[in-house]
Amino acid sequence: MDRRLFLQLVGAGGFAATSIGCPKFFARAKRVPEPPVGPGVPTTCELCPNKCSVLATVRRGRIHKLNPNPENPKSRNMLCARGNAAIQQVYDPDRLKQPMIRVGARGEGKWKAATWDEAFDFAAKKLAETKAKHGPEGTLWSSTEGFQEVFFKNLGLAFGSPNILRHPSLCLASVNLAYSMTFGTVPSFDLQNAKYVIMAGANRFESIITPDTMDLIGGVMERKAKFVYLDPRFTVTASKADEWYPIKPGTDMAFILAMIHVIIREDRCDKAFLDQWTLGFDQLVEHVKPYTPEFAEAETGIPAREITRIAREFADAGHRAVFYAGRRSSWYQNDFQMRRAQAILNTIVGNWDREGGMVPNRKVAKGEFMFLPWDDPKAPRVDEVEKNFPLTSAKDGVYLQTRENVLKGAPYPVKAWMIYKQDPLNAVPDQGKTLRMMEAMDFIGVVDIAMSDTAWYADVVFPESHYLERTDPIEVMPGIWPAAVLRQQVIKPIHDTLPMLEIAQGLARRLGLSEYFDYTIDQWIEAEAKELPVENGLEYMKKHGVVAFSEPKYGTTRNAAYRFVTKSGKIEIFSERLAEAGHDPLPVYAPPAQPPAGRFRMILGRKATITHAALAGLPWLHEQIPENDLWINQDQASRMGIRTGDLVEVTSTAGTVRIKARATEEIRPDCVFMLHGFGKKSPWLKRVYNVGAADAVLLETAWDKVSGNAAMHETFVNVVKV
Repeated sequence: MDRRLFLQLVGAGGFAATSIGCPKFFARAKRVPEPPVGPGVPTTCELCPNKCSVLATVRRGRIHKLNPNPENPKSRNMLCARGNAAIQQVYDPDRLKQPMIRVGARGEGKWKAATWDEAFDFAAKKLAETKAKHGPEGTLWSSTEGFQEVFFKNLGLAFGSPNILRHPSLCLASVNLAYSMTFGTVPSFDLQNAKYVIMAGANRFESIITPDTMDLIGGVMERKAKFVYLDPRFTVTASKADEWYPIKPGTDMAFILAMIHVIIREDRCDKAFLDQWTLGFDQLVEHVKPYTPEFAEAETGIPAREITRIAREFADAGHRAVFYAGRRSSWYQNDFQMRRAQAILNTIVGNWDREGGMVPNRKVAKGEFMFLPWDDPKAPRVDEVEKNFPLTSAKDGVYLQTRENVLKGAPYPVKAWMIYKQDPLNAVPDQGKTLRMMEAMDFIGVVDIAMSDTAWYADVVFPESHYLERTDPIEVMPGIWPAAVLRQQVIKPIHDTLPMLEIAQGLARRLGLSEYFDYTIDQWIEAEAKELPVENGLEYMKKHGVVAFSEPKYGTTRNAAYRFVTKSGKIEIFSERLAEAGHDPLPVYAPPAQPPAGRFRMILGRKATITHAALAGLPWLHEQIPENDLWINQDQASRMGIRTGDLVEVTSTAGTVRIKARATEEIRPDCVFMLHGFGKKSPWLKRVYNVGAADAVLLETAWDKVSGNAAMHETFVNVVKV
């Protein structure tokens, strides 16, 4: 019964009136049988980078349920809390429902609803004005991972801009570069079959990545593989480990180099593998002699005897031992070299391309739609990647260096910024600097599904259709269990929104670039499906949603004819390319700076429900974590008169926030911790507007020296009770 009607009935005459009125009401409200629900439309989740396969059931034109698609071996027949919350994202009243054009000052919140023609005309005029005054290089095009990201990037390239800026330098650039420099590729970790696993800061049981999380659960919790975990916090992952060590932040490399020292000193390496497949082991032997367990104890706080024992156990597990790299590597300024040390440790026990070790990724073949090419940009990149970070990906760029150069106006001015599916105000350290960069722009255009903080400061906002409302290109997911997945439309758009391809086409028509986008999404995916390793590839994908190889292959690179994609053709322990670029060819440890007296190192992280800032306001997820707080060590809190629930002020050189404290023994005394995803500035994000605090306000500008990856754990803060 409707609660309001029930109260009205009671109020009209007490229980007697209710007992008389109820039979008629129930007769009137007799339930109509629901129509049957089929197996569901196969599609692919978009609420995090995992790309799990989904079966979406629809009832009367409305999404009824999202279920996991068991045909994708990578998603392990599961759909997490984030994936289930996609239903609420579709029907969220805070969604953008039509294009919006700003009519007041930036951040003032004055908007007018616009037609698509008005929005396209407005944006194209601004972009053309910027091009006429500053050249196409006067525009910046930044985006994050997405199946339709290709159309956004292509629009920027066709426009003539060299400044295509992607998310890796805020996330995984240093781990990808380190493993690529060592192996010529970025491998996956066979956690399902590993016997000994070490993780440093990769909080897999809370920040879920499939299949790694599920395989770790299967390996550690069911098969009882040995699991050693290093983290300044006692996380859920730490609680499931056999051993947890609250390592001093920034000293992971000292721990790893000491393990290598022990394994080499005690002749526990896989000599046959090293002789045949690697380059530089002799240099490594000399290099690690100073890095004793006693040295590492002084740096890390982990006893030398424990480091020695762990090194022996790791080597004894042989090719079924892995030091797991994790995904987000945006920690410290030595991240690239720390990841190189991880790769070398894995190498010396011979776990390359072996069951339970590191496995080079396979791919599912797909076709390519051949579109009209454009001329290469004439100007150099504004972030000067070739000069500043010659080994990193020039296709992705470096976010923090880009911002520094744009603020300086060097090597040339950048005055227009197009942003797709990204929220730089929350994703990039030092929010104040990002705001200053936005204020310096003559034009900002944002494509998103909600009024993010960045959109709130834009000039025009283009509402993209939700992933369940559109069809996207086929995406190949490499790995031990490679897959190709299709994201196909489940329901028609419920608002006046468009997919990114049609947004790009609308702008291209007005910019004189239509010839480069003269195709439909159906033509695009039809060309991709032609090369899939199944008959009638497109029909198969529409029916199943995924083409996958469920059986892993090991040892495909361990043959005399194989040449690694490195300068020497071998696994490079010693890297001449690094030496030529002016970097250490072997990882050299330098002690990290320590917080001054009375200050703390700030570290941050994610939870499975709100991996990204965009998810914190969805009701099901918001109910789980309605607000973030500041973890502070119990002893430190007591000394400062701080108790759990107290409001504290946290200050760095970048900014100040206020947030509730959590006094706990589950964090080192020299650290504080904050969960990412809160403290939003956009009033249209009602559930998280001014709730908690944004870590981006506090984080200072620092980056890894080799990859340019943002170093998000290099900020020291002061904490006082309000």
